[in-house]
Amino acid sequence: MSMDDDLARIYDAILRLKMLRRTGWLKRGVVDAESVAAHSYAVALLSMILADTRGLDVEEAVRMALIHDLPETFIGDLTPSEREKIKNLREREMEAIMEIAKILPSRASEKLIEAWRRYSEGSSEVARLVRDVDKLEMGLQALDYIKSGYLGAWEIYESALKEIRDPELRELLRKLGRA
Repeated sequence: MSMDDDLARIYDAILRLKMLRRTGWLKRGVVDAESVAAHSYAVALLSMILADTRGLDVEEAVRMALIHDLPETFIGDLTPSEREKIKNLREREMEAIMEIAKILPSRASEKLIEAWRRYSEGSSEVARLVRDVDKLEMGLQALDYIKSGYLGAWEIYESALKEIRDPELRELLRKLGRA
């Protein structure tokens, strides 16, 4: 297979994320809910800023943020309750990453797999930051939807507050929620 074909297959996965609306928002009545790709982009920007501020590896943070929802191209955007029902979810996510990695040149493939593994395990300071930024962004998006009248987003905001482990980021979201 040629690089052209491989790039087209990768872009197909990207398109699916651009079109895939976040399930939690849809279930709470948000009419024009953000896409998974929009969420990942916001997580990447916030991760870049926070990693830089904290003296962490910015490239690694951005890489993790951009790929953290990549398995959703195959699995879909699952709510927490839907995730709990799937016994082998972690294996399915890794299978999705491996499917995408097969298309990439070996160096890019290795970086994708290793970054995904560190992110999914939370096995580095950068991975833990990006995992928290994922929840921070969700909470910030909830606040924006609440301002637009989607009061069902309060539940997601509260969930984000509970799931953020970094005290500084949790306090930031709490302050913004009171503003």
